[in-house]
Amino acid sequence: MFSRRCCVSVRLMATTRSILCLSPRALSACASDFPRVAYRTVPRTLVEYNHLKSIVPQQPCNPKLLRVAVIGQPNVGKSTLVNTLMHWKVCSVSSKVHTTRRNAKAVLVDGETQIVFLDTPGIVDIDHGRKHQLEASMIVDPEHALLNADLVAVMVDASDHWRRHSFDRETLRLLEFNAHLTSVLVVNKVDLLKSKRQILEFTHFLTGGIVGGVPTCRSGTVKRRLTPEELFSRTDEMLKMGGVNLKDEAVHLRVDDQIKQTEDDSKKSWPNFSRIFMISALKNDGVKDIRDFLLQSAKPSEWLYPFEMVTDQNPHELAALIVREKILNHLSREVPYNVEVKVAMWDLDAAGVLHIVIEILGKNTRHVKHILGEGGNTVKAIAAESRQDIATAFRSDVSLKLIVKNISAG
Repeated sequence: MFSRRCCVSVRLMATTRSILCLSPRALSACASDFPRVAYRTVPRTLVEYNHLKSIVPQQPCNPKLLRVAVIGQPNVGKSTLVNTLMHWKVCSVSSKVHTTRRNAKAVLVDGETQIVFLDTPGIVDIDHGRKHQLEASMIVDPEHALLNADLVAVMVDASDHWRRHSFDRETLRLLEFNAHLTSVLVVNKVDLLKSKRQILEFTHFLTGGIVGGVPTCRSGTVKRRLTPEELFSRTDEMLKMGGVNLKDEAVHLRVDDQIKQTEDDSKKSWPNFSRIFMISALKNDGVKDIRDFLLQSAKPSEWLYPFEMVTDQNPHELAALIVREKILNHLSREVPYNVEVKVAMWDLDAAGVLHIVIEILGKNTRHVKHILGEGGNTVKAIAAESRQDIATAFRSDVSLKLIVKNISAG
């Protein structure tokens, strides 16, 4: 038998709160008092969080702004990219799908430029949402993010053999409805592919062979699919030359099939991307190119957030999401998706140590058994990894206690 209630308490004293000072390039000549607080921070308490939200942004002499919505299907690496661009892990990351459940903002500052990233849930349609009983935010938040964006970065997984050659209907719908936005294609996990030709092939399909308004080149060994007009023209020429038997219906069927395939392909691509980036977000390979491009794309505009702000997530939410991320990593099947994570206690002592108690609520005895693991090893691993990531996110020493409860037992 096992206990239906487990309490794991671990104290971390390895990470101290750091101050990120402004570099000389971040200060403008005419704004010597900008910013008044010389570090960027994730608030450690709700009081700090509410105070930070109330601060009116102090503007540098020549402020620039860019709002970037990062969209794509589940598990393509959107959150990993945002974390890598930020050099600060503020978005939950897991190998499981649907880790990100609602929009989260991350704020990057470089000199007088502010970039606001909107990390979004993986794009799914309404039918998928109903089938898997997903929260409404997971369906509508990607669309809401585009309403407040200047640029959209569409991510695809280069290692996904099934989905890398075309965009799903919902992604194309979002792009078509927001065609006025600058869009870029970000091909992630290219390090998992050995053949560069493969990458060129499927990116050609994704873009319809056009990037930045210019036709792209393809490998000479890859046959280009004919347009409907070219197919009709070639068929007419063959008929005139007597090269085709008019009674051979199979010829007409093949031509019809090719025309239909060409039309279908055009409905699965987006020819309006201004740039393509080939990256490995996890290995930080190629990410600097994206960062430089975004900084260059920022337009003169007042900042939306104070210099100090790193993310719009409140501290309780951020810590709970970190614990949930570790639960997703350690548990299988439906169990991690049926677990509720709640902050039960939060205190910052005089020494600057965060004391946090988080409850993990399992729906039944079987779920609780999986969460605990043999000898409590699973929940101990979840606690150890969670406390380290919480300490890193808040730049603070952390004492974390996880309490596992069986809510069906009353």
